[in-house]
Amino acid sequence: MSQTAITLAFEQWKASQAVTGEPVLLDEFVFANVPGLDASKPIDRSETLPPAAQIVHRQVVSRKGVVNENAVVHSVVLGAEVGDFSFNWIGLINKASNTLAMIVHAPLQQKLKTKDGQQGNVLTRSFLMEYNGAQTETGINTPAETWQIDFTARMAAMDERQCLENIDLYGAAAFLGNGYLVAKSGSQYYVTAGAGYVRGLRAQLAANQNITVAAKPVNVWLDVAWTGTLTSAWGVTSKITVAANQADYVQNGVQHYVFAVASIDASGNITDLRPKGTLNEQAASDALKKHEQSRNHPDATTAAKGFTQLSSALDSVSESLAATPKAVKAANDNANGRVPSGRKINGRALTSDINVTAQDIFNGQTVGIGGAADLNTFTIPGLYYQPANAQAQTGSNYPEANAGLLEVYKHAGITQIYRIYNSSRSYIRTLYSGVWSAWTKQYDAANKPTPADIGAVAKSGDSMSGSLIQDSVPQETYNYTALATGTTGVKNYLRKFRGGSGDTIWHETAQGEEYRIATGNTDGQEEFGISTATGVRARGNITSQTGALYSGTSKKLGILSTGQSEKKCNLTPMGIC
Repeated sequence: MSQTAITLAFEQWKASQAVTGEPVLLDEFVFANVPGLDASKPIDRSETLPPAAQIVHRQVVSRKGVVNENAVVHSVVLGAEVGDFSFNWIGLINKASNTLAMIVHAPLQQKLKTKDGQQGNVLTRSFLMEYNGAQTETGINTPAETWQIDFTARMAAMDERQCLENIDLYGAAAFLGNGYLVAKSGSQYYVTAGAGYVRGLRAQLAANQNITVAAKPVNVWLDVAWTGTLTSAWGVTSKITVAANQADYVQNGVQHYVFAVASIDASGNITDLRPKGTLNEQAASDALKKHEQSRNHPDATTAAKGFTQLSSALDSVSESLAATPKAVKAANDNANGRVPSGRKINGRALTSDINVTAQDIFNGQTVGIGGAADLNTFTIPGLYYQPANAQAQTGSNYPEANAGLLEVYKHAGITQIYRIYNSSRSYIRTLYSGVWSAWTKQYDAANKPTPADIGAVAKSGDSMSGSLIQDSVPQETYNYTALATGTTGVKNYLRKFRGGSGDTIWHETAQGEEYRIATGNTDGQEEFGISTATGVRARGNITSQTGALYSGTSKKLGILSTGQSEKKCNLTPMGIC
């Protein structure tokens, strides 16, 4: 690639010409062959004319032209009659002052003249100089012709600029995807189709290309160059070579750049040497590689960091796989539907199985009944409590105005049970079809009904409006009604037998075949007795309210009292047997 520069000497001379009002006249080209000249390096603007021994040709400017007010072009045509010489240095000077104005370093070129029937070459070289007021200062008014403008340099500069931009982006080399990846199918090595950049030049391999690998170890190289002519389309040419070593080179004036895309060891194993992506992507990849090398690419474990594979499985028990966001979301969705770890049931944390007991069910589950509460409104099944008598007294529909516990059950309707706080009394009622039944007291061993509650005669004493009948008593059973309790000798017994028409009245005694009526604290003072042995006997007199003792008209003896106070009577026969 040629290098161009305007010298510092020209700037100083141009300034002095402006002071004196003299035109800037550049009128001669100088060609030289400078040994060891590197055309790729920038030109030192303080450079001077080469030594006379290196100058191979001088020629006046063939034509001048103005491009615009700030750009003029000076051209020289080296005809077929000029030659033979080689040159790699060109200068434009003011011949009178020998001031070197502009320099070009170029690859070595030949100028041949026509001789011995061999046609020589014709070369045209143009120097385009751009600076403020160039047209005015040079006094050039003739428009430049197309042939004078060396588009090659400008186009080359544009191409160079594009390459530099690509290098800024991709570096010395970069490959896209699997482009130029060296692989192997069986024993056949091949380069994969794709694209890549080498020194800013973009190469494209349209299809996989087989390569021959003989001796190993060896490297596989991508060779690229920018080629074309002034009037043709320029483009990148590329080729794949297999060699142990290669370097950039120039062939037929064309610069070639090479890059090793892979190495193949003695065993035939392939190592991919391609940088991938942009410089930023390469930097990230390099950092990852360094990390891999520094840790020997370990797999992650529960005890150490490392590389791990992602997994979206929801039933995996692996300790070497990492969960993806999908798996984490599924776990979170599942967890969100579960009972929180801090949740409790009746004050017991749900951290383990719970054996539910009656205490668990009722612990803390009773609901307080406030003051002025209407028990008719408590229809939700549950347990309710009234802690204060005063509040019960302000409420309504209590069975009694005392504190207690209210149980509410649901069935076809509602059942309420109210238990008094300081006793075992309880009441029950039901709600059905919108109607409450009356509270009914529930009886138990501690709360027995009174005789009046059940229509019974009280043992402690009572009055009866009807008869007391001992009925259905077996004849052989000895039955009595005791008028008092106590041991033998203090009991009083009452027997009453009354029959109706046609009834036979029986009296049975088990006391020595006697029927006795006695007084006193014991039965020793007999007042009246009947026995099978002695008949009828009495302790006192036997009297009659009618004043007579008789046995009826069929009897043989009758006794009639006088009715007087004396204890005497007349014996009057009443009849004769």
